[in-house]
Amino acid sequence: MRRAQMHVWGRPPARAWCSVPGETIELLRQPSSANHLARRLIPSAETETFNLLIDRIGVRVSFAPKTRIFHESDPAESVYKVVGGSVYTCKTLRDGRRQISGLYLPGDFFGFECADEHSLSAEAVSNTKVLVIKKSALAAAASRDAAIKRQVLLLMARELARLQERTFLLIKNAQERICEFILDMEKRAAVGNYIDLPMKRQDIADYLGLTIETVSRTLTLLENRGAIEILPRKGIVVRDHSLLKTMMADRNKMVSLTKINERKPRRSSAKKYARPALGRPRSTAEQLNCNRRSGRVLTKEEVSRERERGKGERPEVA
Repeated sequence: MRRAQMHVWGRPPARAWCSVPGETIELLRQPSSANHLARRLIPSAETETFNLLIDRIGVRVSFAPKTRIFHESDPAESVYKVVGGSVYTCKTLRDGRRQISGLYLPGDFFGFECADEHSLSAEAVSNTKVLVIKKSALAAAASRDAAIKRQVLLLMARELARLQERTFLLIKNAQERICEFILDMEKRAAVGNYIDLPMKRQDIADYLGLTIETVSRTLTLLENRGAIEILPRKGIVVRDHSLLKTMMADRNKMVSLTKINERKPRRSSAKKYARPALGRPRSTAEQLNCNRRSGRVLTKEEVSRERERGKGERPEVA
């Protein structure tokens, strides 16, 4: 009896109880920071079918840089696919600060909302082309075809995994965040060792929850260490992957960013010419010096009074 129970319990639960294919199970088990890995691991036949469907039911729309694709509280009636360019989703806080939630490159899907309204805004980073797919049309196609339903499930699972990993990213220090951002962008948008960053440094700061000064100092530090090389027009070349991963993982070897470019405060010359504190009477010498600098000439009574109070140089007499 025990052997029979052990045999039943030892069965692979995914194969016995789940109707999702094995490729889907393995994909959901693998950690990832973006749904672009989902596209790479999805079976090619289903990918082609899904892409043909998206091209057929989607509407291609072009957006100029800094143009809003949708705003917060807009009706969430569509799903979007980036065809060219890049898009980020963001939220404006009450104090006016902007927090970028996600960065989407060609082939990425965004706009998955469980509510009836968008909780974030989407903005084109550069000249961008987007496919706008109505949720009603996609749901109707998924209800007819199980393969399309699996594709939608995978994309939504990858979006949830990206949000979870982003939560873990924001609890790390500045150097770890930037190193991990560079390695992630290398996987997503690199041509060889060259990374074409679509975002400016202020956008990177808003994406990582840092200030632009911290981002600039950290990139300069990584370049001085030889891990990366910063090129004009927002380009980065990764020179040493092992060093970049070491600086991201080993906290003991990290350099405190607060000590970089630290300048000693200049000595103020205010003490030298400071006036005496209020309530303290001036000495005779101080009074005479003030009178000379101001050009004031003492009267006879003032001269005799100053001679009696202390020693000093003989002042001029009116």
